[in-house]
Amino acid sequence: METTLHYIQFSEIGVTFAVIVAAMTFVVLTWNAVKAILDWRALAKKPTADTIADHEQRITNLESCCEEVRGKLQNDWKFQEEEKEFNVIMLEAVGQLMKHALDGNDTDGLKAADEKIDKYLREKSQR
Repeated sequence: METTLHYIQFSEIGVTFAVIVAAMTFVVLTWNAVKAILDWRALAKKPTADTIADHEQRITNLESCCEEVRGKLQNDWKFQEEEKEFNVIMLEAVGQLMKHALDGNDTDGLKAADEKIDKYLREKSQR
């Protein structure tokens, strides 16, 4: 009978231990659930003045950066347009040189092409 008595006492200790572990587990799970709900609530809160000011500052920085990039792109576009214009003038000059090379008589076309190039370069240097 003594063995049975010790077994019953051990069983009660085991049950007590299991109840304590279950209670601790319940507390931890409840805490995690409450924490998750509070985190979700924090995400859904209205923005504060600090967060609004921070967002406004970031937006201002992005807008100024965009203006800078837009200015650079416009400068690049103007440069490309000027290069196209100059390329047309140069192609006309090369065409006049080819005509002169073929028959040797078209010096007026060469003079006109030379004047166009000079005019373009003068305008370019004044800008």
